[in-house]
Amino acid sequence: MDYYRPIQTNDGLTLSIDGLVIDYYMSNPKDRDEFAKMLSALDLRYAVNTRHWPSLRIGTFRENLTLAFADGSSFYIGLGLNEVKPNFGRIRLDVNPNHCVRHQVFQIILGYLNMTCKKFRTTVRRFDLAIDLEADRADVELLKDHRAYTEIRKSQTDRTQYLGRRSTETRVKLYNKSLESRLNTPLTRLELTIDPATPYKEIRWPKAYVIKARQAQLDELAHLTDTERALLDGILAGNIDLTRLGRKTRQKLEQYMGNYVQWLTVSPSDYRQILNRLRTLTDYPNSDLGVDTVLDKLPRPRPSLPAWVEEAEQSPVDPLAV
Repeated sequence: MDYYRPIQTNDGLTLSIDGLVIDYYMSNPKDRDEFAKMLSALDLRYAVNTRHWPSLRIGTFRENLTLAFADGSSFYIGLGLNEVKPNFGRIRLDVNPNHCVRHQVFQIILGYLNMTCKKFRTTVRRFDLAIDLEADRADVELLKDHRAYTEIRKSQTDRTQYLGRRSTETRVKLYNKSLESRLNTPLTRLELTIDPATPYKEIRWPKAYVIKARQAQLDELAHLTDTERALLDGILAGNIDLTRLGRKTRQKLEQYMGNYVQWLTVSPSDYRQILNRLRTLTDYPNSDLGVDTVLDKLPRPRPSLPAWVEEAEQSPVDPLAV
């Protein structure tokens, strides 16, 4: 797995920034022209493929670009927000740092935006916090809450759970990362889309857990009834949905579950480290990204032209020549 400066927690989890959306404002028209020239020349100078398309719909950007690398990673740039009157100073960067931060082209663009755009109008709109654990997807569960819940299940291991809607509240996703990335080892990812302006205590952290032991020991559950013991065994075996139980029963069983499951949590100190990673990205090149640059081979040479073509282009035009 590729990570941008991951954080290893005491619980064996790996935290990283897996998605990032930054809004910039570039007020100087000369800077915007220079930026446009830079973008138009990238696929000639570097091993990157650029796709460009325009849009006139309100709420979208007038000029849209995706830049793709040979390793399959890519990122998006939007220029000039279409409002009632086009806001040519607005620029949006949508990128996965885990995949793109080592690429030289991305570092060039990120540095130019951070150096030329107004700091007080630069906003990290949202980022994806990835919480990875080495466990089979069948052993990990996301509990429902008051947010909208969606589940896509193809099998016990190919199963994705969602909480919340992207446009209104914190989005949560639990899925089989090993299956998605075609890894040889089990890896499950809990992914949260977060507004970094939201304080830690106000973030709607989901309840998710990984099962450590599926069989409860009867001598440890003396205060549970036979029905409650059977329910707990069924929950740990993945056959019973805890959220469908009554509130009192659910709360009582959650207390006993601590002996058999590991709750997936992010501590305040670990979250502060994640925010520091964000600041590093928005401060570059004044701060060190702490990664080695991938040069994507060497800059591409300009296509060579036949000698007679170069000579014809450099010679003065003779209007009488046939």
